[in-house]
Amino acid sequence: MIDRFIKYQKYLLGSAIFLSLFAVSITIRNGQIKLNLNNYPILMILLVLISIVFILIYIRIDNYRIGNLSNEIRFRSNEGKGKDEFGTLLSGLTSRQKEVYNQILLGKSNKQIMAELFIEQSTLKSHINQIYKKLNIKDRKELKSKTKH
Repeated sequence: MIDRFIKYQKYLLGSAIFLSLFAVSITIRNGQIKLNLNNYPILMILLVLISIVFILIYIRIDNYRIGNLSNEIRFRSNEGKGKDEFGTLLSGLTSRQKEVYNQILLGKSNKQIMAELFIEQSTLKSHINQIYKKLNIKDRKELKSKTKH
């Protein structure tokens, strides 16, 4: 889902800044400073909240992109170190399974992974079982040891 928003990421930050500045814009007349939206406090709050949401989406997209780059670097470095067999097995993972794989390598718990990827426990367990099956491993400890060597 995040893939759809990546191309609009650059607009999110600009929009958030514009909305925040518009919400607190001022006018100076005859030496008096006045908030332009002073008579509309709900509108001011709404604009600031929307800008905060845009910033949070921007950060989420950035984290997603960094995770993908990290995965790609990790996969390429594994292939270059004589891990052709394991690298081939890794390439058999789906993109979502690679995201879960990366989170496991970062040492995150199931709860943290579910929160990060916005998935249910049953879905996460299904992904983990598929990863274990495709990589011919039994548990996280074995997964981490295969990745280190």
